[in-house]
Amino acid sequence: MFIHNAWYVAALASDIKAELFPRTLLNKHVVMYRTSDGKLAALEDRCSHRHVPLSKGCLVGDQVQCAYHGIRFNAGGTCVHIPSQKIIPQRASVKSFPLVEKYGFAWIWMGDRDLCDEALIPDHSVCTSPRHAGEMFYAHANTDYRLGIDNFLDPSHVSFVHLSTVMSQAVTEASPEIMVTPSEVRVRRILRMEKSSPLLKKMMNLEHIDRIQDAIFFPVGNTRIDTTAHPPGQPEGMNMRISTLGIFTPETETTCHLWAGLYRDFGIDSQPLSDAIAKELRTTIAEDVYICQQAQANWDNDAVFIHLAVDQASIAARQILDVLLQKETQVLPPTLVKSA
Repeated sequence: MFIHNAWYVAALASDIKAELFPRTLLNKHVVMYRTSDGKLAALEDRCSHRHVPLSKGCLVGDQVQCAYHGIRFNAGGTCVHIPSQKIIPQRASVKSFPLVEKYGFAWIWMGDRDLCDEALIPDHSVCTSPRHAGEMFYAHANTDYRLGIDNFLDPSHVSFVHLSTVMSQAVTEASPEIMVTPSEVRVRRILRMEKSSPLLKKMMNLEHIDRIQDAIFFPVGNTRIDTTAHPPGQPEGMNMRISTLGIFTPETETTCHLWAGLYRDFGIDSQPLSDAIAKELRTTIAEDVYICQQAQANWDNDAVFIHLAVDQASIAARQILDVLLQKETQVLPPTLVKSA
């Protein structure tokens, strides 16, 4: 089951144009498009007549026309035209979903419309900040979206999965501080005289750094790794800040959509640096997707399963998600387990 009363990223806003854009979200087939005035629209991708996907049809002005019998629906899902008859049954309309553009994303609300509030859209303002440089890109993963969240909250795998990009023995061996609230999980590592990873060395041109790394989760599928770094022993000198985002939206129970990006507050006018970072990040995310897909494909609920100390954060994140789901289904939630 999925949490429906929440905002999810459905696409990059730039991906939705004045043409039909289908995507499966939370096991629902959805078709999105822009109207002639630039507004976003999202409908269930299923004609109310013979259930042909509306995305197989076309836009006629701002209306979606089914490819089978030419039935048309407006941006709100109301059936407005049936070529073969003048009477339009009220039940002919299809479901629509709130779709909002913010921070460069198209955010969709698939739950109770009475609970829909744009103020609840997660804060990813760094993605559109003029004081930062970076870009987001999309990836598809054949894995439960929660495995992606686990991956972001546990950077201790970097020495084994990311040898050529963000490998850091210091991160793998550090003892993290884990902070949990009802709406956030934060994993902090304070690293001194760390040997720079291949990617950080390219970005900062330093062999060693001091840095604070915070891996953060906030519902439903939002993760971010904030890094503040400076030359060793010079906390009052040059501080460089990096935010690496991973935003997950379930497609099905075992597949998901992922948007990732790295944003920095230094060298923001350097396109060569931006290009190099984007290339390295794509490699890093592809490695993460690969290892999570291997876990998903080999998962067996009946097999032995253990937790490590570094799993406290992902356990807490899943408990937050469980509480939200239980509230939605009106089941009394358990007490959150506090981190050690």
